Amino acid sequence: MFEAGFDQAAGLRGHATRGGPVLIPVASPAQPGRAYELLCALAAHLSDQGHAVVILDGTATESERRHSRDGSHLGLLHALQDPSVSGLARPADDADWLVMPAALGVQALAQTVRAGGAAVALSRLLSPFSGGAVLLLFAPAPALAELLEGLPARPLVPLLNQPQATIDAYSALKHLFMAGLAPVLMHQDMGGAVAEQSMHKTMATVQDCALRHLGQTVEAWPCSRWGSRVLEIALHRAPASGVPHPHYGAVLPERRAASMQWS
Repeated sequence: MFEAGFDQAAGLRGHATRGGPVLIPVASPAQPGRAYELLCALAAHLSDQGHAVVILDGTATESERRHSRDGSHLGLLHALQDPSVSGLARPADDADWLVMPAALGVQALAQTVRAGGAAVALSRLLSPFSGGAVLLLFAPAPALAELLEGLPARPLVPLLNQPQATIDAYSALKHLFMAGLAPVLMHQDMGGAVAEQSMHKTMATVQDCALRHLGQTVEAWPCSRWGSRVLEIALHRAPASGVPHPHYGAVLPERRAASMQWS
């Protein structure tokens, strides 16, 4: 939830959705393709609200060279390297949203983090995109943890209705919590009582393990409750005044040592 004292940056991020581009990080599981349906459901939800959605697929690698200048074969790395690329938001074709491979771009941004910090890397990431664009960065949790450490980020962690889901989700939560972030589980509403019961069991297992082994309480948002919440957690460029964003690490319980293991 967004009570005062817990999510002090929510207001800033909410206003940003009406101005510059914003970022919503989404952790990819060990088998990214299995979460793509949920990722597209999130993109459709935002698109239905009138937002231009861009999926930055950090599990797909950009081509080494661009083969045309009309936006075709454009990946995140190309956009970061070419200062003439700007105002990206909508696809050149009639697709519902723009999808860009981003694995090499994520690696380049990690180098920016090491050189200048996460806020600089975030600003660089957002620069090629137009105002009002909502970027969904779909990448492995360790990569998101490296890119976002020190920012008031709440990455979304897909919770899938399959056997590997508990391990995938817990592993992602662990990486993100250790970076001082405040991740949220996201899942689709399941049709049928049996499927719904299975999802609730999986969710309860992950939440219980996060509480027992990480000392963290984790929220879970089903598709029917996304509403404006997913925009309220979006990240934007730091204010021009240089005032730093509030940091979730100051309000999260003390993190345990990195040696904690799944059990």
